[in-house]
Amino acid sequence: MTDNYIDFDKYLEEKEDKPLIIKAFGKEYKLPSSPKLSIMEKLIELRNQKGKKSNIPEEEIIAMIDALMGKEARKELSKEGIEIDGLEWLLLQIWEKYNSGKKESGKKNPPNSTLQKTGD
Repeated sequence: MTDNYIDFDKYLEEKEDKPLIIKAFGKEYKLPSSPKLSIMEKLIELRNQKGKKSNIPEEEIIAMIDALMGKEARKELSKEGIEIDGLEWLLLQIWEKYNSGKKESGKKNPPNSTLQKTGD
């Protein structure tokens, strides 16, 4: 007898993790290949509250950049003189890259992440 079996741990081991690299002020920053779920939840919440086309509040831009790049990276950008509109532009570019990667994600997922497990 066989049961359906999904091995998420195996998926994590096998998936390709190519970081998203951002160059700003002559320095490269590595971001994860996919955003954390908590960041996507916050973006969805903002879109639902304010509409898809509305501007993202400054405090949310900063919080999302911190979550994506890390607080230290954002502080480095701040020391370099980045303005809030530049930070917003950067955030939108990151989302665009993540969304374009989502369309191709079927190609990047490892084939053995869903396996058949044989029962005793």
